[in-house]
Parts: sequence; C-alpha cells; structure tokens
Amino acid sequence: MDIKIEVGKPHERTFKVHVDWAEMEPDFEKKLTKLNKQVKRPGFRPGKIPRKIMLQAYAPSVLADLLDETVQAAYYKGIIDNKLSPIDQGRIDDMSEFDVGRDLEFTMHLQVEPDFKMFDYKSGFKITKNEYSATEEDVKHALSHLQERYAEGETRDGAAVDGDLLKGDLQYLDMEGMPIEGSHVEDRYIKIGDGVFGGKVGEKLIGSKAGDEVTFDIPAQTKESEDLHIKMKVKSVETHTLPELNDEFAKMVSPEFETMAALKDSTRDDVQKQLDYDVARAFDQALANKLVEGTKLSVPDVMLEDYLNKLVERFRQERGADVDEEEVRKQNKERAEWELSWYLIRKKLIATEKLEVTEADVDEKLNELVAQMPGDKEKMKALYRDKQYLPQIKEDILEKKIFSHIASFAKIKVKKSTSKEIGGYHAHAH
Repeated sequence: MDIKIEVGKPHERTFKVHVDWAEMEPDFEKKLTKLNKQVKRPGFRPGKIPRKIMLQAYAPSVLADLLDETVQAAYYKGIIDNKLSPIDQGRIDDMSEFDVGRDLEFTMHLQVEPDFKMFDYKSGFKITKNEYSATEEDVKHALSHLQERYAEGETRDGAAVDGDLLKGDLQYLDMEGMPIEGSHVEDRYIKIGDGVFGGKVGEKLIGSKAGDEVTFDIPAQTKESEDLHIKMKVKSVETHTLPELNDEFAKMVSPEFETMAALKDSTRDDVQKQLDYDVARAFDQALANKLVEGTKLSVPDVMLEDYLNKLVERFRQERGADVDEEEVRKQNKERAEWELSWYLIRKKLIATEKLEVTEADVDEKLNELVAQMPGDKEKMKALYRDKQYLPQIKEDILEKKIFSHIASFAKIKVKKSTSKEIGGYHAHAH
C-alpha cells in the first residue's frame, strides 16, 4: 500500500492511495474460500463449489468487504505513519473501478487536529499575579457562618424579614437571563442584609416566601469583575438565634479550641488558605490565557461544531426539550473556541515537553492527601489508587506540571493587597 500525503489548510490532509492487486489477492482468496464453506448451493457440497461459479455469484460481495477493509487500513496507516490526530472519518473520492485483478486507487480527504506554531513562551513573558491577604471583615464573616451552623432556628411560615435566612437553590444567569452551565447550587443559605445580600439586594429578598422564585443582581465588587445575575428558588425561610462568640462557642466548634482567640486564628488561617487556593487557580487561568491569546489558533469548524452539538445535547438533557439551540450556540461559541484552543495547546505542550506522571509523583500526592487523615494511611492510599479516583489524581498532578513548566519562563510581577480589592473574601466566595 502506497500513501502519498498532501497538506492543505493546517487541519486538512489528503491521502493519495494506491494498492496493488497482488497485495489484496491473498485476503480476497481467503474470504472466497471461507464463503465457499458457508454457502449452500444445490448440487454441491459445502466447500466444493467451483471457483468460476463462486466468482460469478459472490465476487461483488467479497470485493465490497475487501474494499471496506482496505479503505480502513489506509486510514489507520496514514494517520499512524504521519502521527496525525483525526477529527473526522474522512471522505473518499476519485476511486478507481475495483474488480478482481485490478489495482485500487482512491483519494481520502481528512480533517485532523491542526499543526500550529505555539506562542514562544520560552523567550519569557510578563504576567501579573495578584495575591490577597485576609481581613478582619473576612474573619468576622467566616465566624458568622459558623454561628449560623450552631444557631437554634425555626422555620418562618410568612414572608422573610431583614436578618432572616433563605434556604434555596441558586442558578447563575448570563446577561440575557439564560442559565450558565455548571453554575447551579443547591441548598444554599443566604442571610438577608449580610454582606452582598444587603442594600438593594436585601430589599428584593425581603418578603420572599417558600416556593417563590426571586431574581436579583449582585453588583460588581471590583473594576475587573462583572455583575452577578442570580435566580433563587426559595425552599424555606428561617429565623435563627445565634450563639455568642465566646470561649464556650469555640469549644463547641471543636475541643481543640480552648479559647475564642484560638478559633479566630484558625479561621483566619482557613480563609487565607482558600484565598491562596483561589489565587493559584486564577494565576493558572492567566497563564493559559496568555498562551491561547499568543498562539492565535484557528480551531477547525468540525471540532467547534462537535463541541457545540454536545453542549446543546447536555442543555437539552438538563432542561428538557425547551432549549433555544441557536441561542446556546451563540452564547457559548467564544468559550468553546477558547477551550478547544487550550485543549490543543495543552496536548502539544505535553507531547513536546514529554510531561508525564510517574509512580513517584502519584505516591507523593497520595502521601499529601492522607497526611491529615486519621486512621491507617496505607489503607487510605490504597483506596485512592482505585480506578474511581486515580485518573483524576493523575490529571491533577499533570495539570500542576503543565502550569509549573509555563510559569518557569514567566517574569512574574506580584501584586499584594487585601481581599477588599475583590470586594472581600465573602463576596469573592459567593
């Protein structure tokens, strides 16, 4: 089998295929012989039908089967020999007349993951990393949530008043009022008048009753952020009597806290850890954005269409048949292009830099995961090695290696400030 490859656009390849009959003949004869033993023909025992009769009666079906196998073999040989990642099954044209004793020629048009020149991140690039420290307001807010957990509460039958808690499901919306995929939060408590739920937002929430749907906007907390649009399905209205923040409360939370001061210090540490985690994720996102914007990759239409088709189907499963397909495509096209671009860049990074997850990497990660757990740590590690958990653990390790590699070439400007710059940790967390 001879395959000549031609390159069209970055994501298009054409195979010019020639296969000698001598190469296909053994398979043809094998198929014909096998068929001879299977068919029943009056006057002949199985396997004893004359070749001339077999050719006249069954050659077309055997050739059709052989043709299908040969085309598939050409497809796989072409992509393996040329190290291609196909994104469709290919299209055949210019096929020669195929018959016993004749060579076969055809052209296969194929779309593949595009070859592209990546942003030259190794030459160095500038990027800003924002770091935030927890404030007293953050600690106060976190402690108030602890108070809520230990509060004595009762359900209010009537409408909510300032200071009440609403329990319900939150759905974040885009600017057109369409639900944002993956942003549905169930059984969330919000306190009317607390933080971002005060002011005009609180005024909209006052008067809510169980079964109501209330839509409200949380104004952007910084210049870089945007307003949040939220629809809440209210399940219950509760009024709580909060415990006092004193040493007894600290011991109620955990015996390890002898005093309220100890609980407050621990709470500050927890808030700071969450802020640091959010900062790390935001920085990884900024690194990915840098490569996507710098590479300016053109995503093949077939990849984009496949992504959006699956997204539409997911929306349809979540919401039933009432889905505006065109609107879903329109709203998610930009995001789809970004995610597919990052997928291709990430894949190329892994291949070119030979990034991989070793057994030592996995063991180190498992030791980290079980370090703070009580009980038999080896049993816990064995549990994490289960096929249910291990793939995600390996993916997390690989993700960290990818971003560490990119960051090693960055000129990072660290901008330190308090969480007030993002509207306070409590606003950021919502």
